[in-house]
Amino acid sequence: MAQHHPLHGFVVLVVDDDADTLDALAKVLGEVFDCRVLSALSADEALHMIDSGSHIDLVFSDVVMPGKDGMTLFQQVHRRLPNLPVVLGTGRNDVVELVNKGGWVALLKPYSIDGLEAVFCEQLGVKRYPPPHPSSPQQMAANS
Repeated sequence: MAQHHPLHGFVVLVVDDDADTLDALAKVLGEVFDCRVLSALSADEALHMIDSGSHIDLVFSDVVMPGKDGMTLFQQVHRRLPNLPVVLGTGRNDVVELVNKGGWVALLKPYSIDGLEAVFCEQLGVKRYPPPHPSSPQQMAANS
């Protein structure tokens, strides 16, 4: 019996004003992590989904967006649903420092699949599968 990915079935709301980035993230989260993905091109669209009662387990948002930025989105999500995890992504080191000082979780672009998985699992309280140890029987067999 195949084992599900640790993030299988979780609903992730991805927020990014760049449609190509949004599509790429949705594809990775859906196909690699086996998550259900909701997508929003703006903070207002994301808040509308949250206010409509959509089930969401985690919000993953870009920081720099026109209108409301990711930090403003985080604050508004936190007011509505204080226990909903929010992860913010950015390409700017100075913004990562600012986000972390605020006690929030930030990821620096470009994201690795392993990095996304680690942060999402941590935020959702899910145990990750350990990678096979190089000396494990399965790994040794694969290397023969």
